[in-house]
Amino acid sequence: MNFSQRLGILCLIAITAVYVYFSFFSKNGFDFPEKVKEKPAVNINDVPVEEPNQNEPEQQEKAKIKNIKVFVTDAKGNLRSVNRKCDTSVEKSCFSYAIKELVNAPTQWEKNKSLSSEIPSSTKILSVREGSNNILIDLSSDFESGGGAESTYIRVHQLIKTAQANTKLPVYLYINGKQADVIGGEGIMIKQPLSERSFND
Repeated sequence: MNFSQRLGILCLIAITAVYVYFSFFSKNGFDFPEKVKEKPAVNINDVPVEEPNQNEPEQQEKAKIKNIKVFVTDAKGNLRSVNRKCDTSVEKSCFSYAIKELVNAPTQWEKNKSLSSEIPSSTKILSVREGSNNILIDLSSDFESGGGAESTYIRVHQLIKTAQANTKLPVYLYINGKQADVIGGEGIMIKQPLSERSFND
């Protein structure tokens, strides 16, 4: 028997011995580690991302605010509209708020711009009743006192313009609970509901 044959026999004996050991003497037998399954790669473009709406608070705030117009007079006696912001989360009615702002106008800033009002500062709002078909504004008698005929015409026009800018419903003017068909010491007749034709014959 030559050297190569002896070497082959020794290798065969060694392999047989290893097999017998792992098969009968080792607790785990042949323990080959399982191949770890790789998790599939995630495409970041497939993951939905909910971006926060940064403009949502601003949009909600804008939804609460409504622009209204109030009419005052300039230095030449012409009617001019000024803007007011009505917070609908505070005010029950932006029309009522517009009438309140009209009676209280002008602001200090508007006075500095030579804007004024012919509505007497002592005028009080007794009620503003808004129905589905019309609106009734009841003012104290201070509204028609003093200033003469020209001033009376202007203050009623301030009221008419402000009302028309803030509602499409017919608006009626009352003084101390009575419909104001005649107003002022000069007995100026007005047609109701209030409109641009209220002073026309």
